[in-house]
Amino acid sequence: MLKAEKQDIVERLKEQFQGSASVICVEFRGITVEKITQFRRQIQEASGKYQVVKNTLTRRAIAETEFHELNQFLVGPTGIIFCPEEPMESAKVITRFVSETNGALQIKGGIVDGTVFDAQGIEQVSKLPSRQEMLAQLVSSLQSPISGLVGTLEGVTREFVYTLQAIADEKSSES
Repeated sequence: MLKAEKQDIVERLKEQFQGSASVICVEFRGITVEKITQFRRQIQEASGKYQVVKNTLTRRAIAETEFHELNQFLVGPTGIIFCPEEPMESAKVITRFVSETNGALQIKGGIVDGTVFDAQGIEQVSKLPSRQEMLAQLVSSLQSPISGLVGTLEGVTREFVYTLQAIADEKSSES
């Protein structure tokens, strides 16, 4: 590979790292082309991008970025998953493939929102609910006390109206 080609690859990698909120590194050994193609598709569906690049070129690309701590994971065959948005969905795909391939695909670690995680940390990230799910849970927990208050106030109003009606019925029967 020519020096100009290598420099071009490093520049493109820098752009991908800068456009990513999170990056996860995986190791692949003995995995079939069919399985890796299926893996790429599922990562793309999760808004991620899977790429295999030489470790030396990746080290050059991350040298001046917030992802410089990925150096510890750049040993042996390394695949990089770029997550421009939520890393939870990509992490779920990765952990599912780790179990499906019986260890042919393994998680090395990654950086999620500025925090370095090892393989177990990435597995924990995969168990987190997505942003949309967390927002829905927040809204329902905020809505629950308000619904209870409305129900209580309606009950008080209803009892007051029944009491007034009972008094009115009693007065009309007396006259």
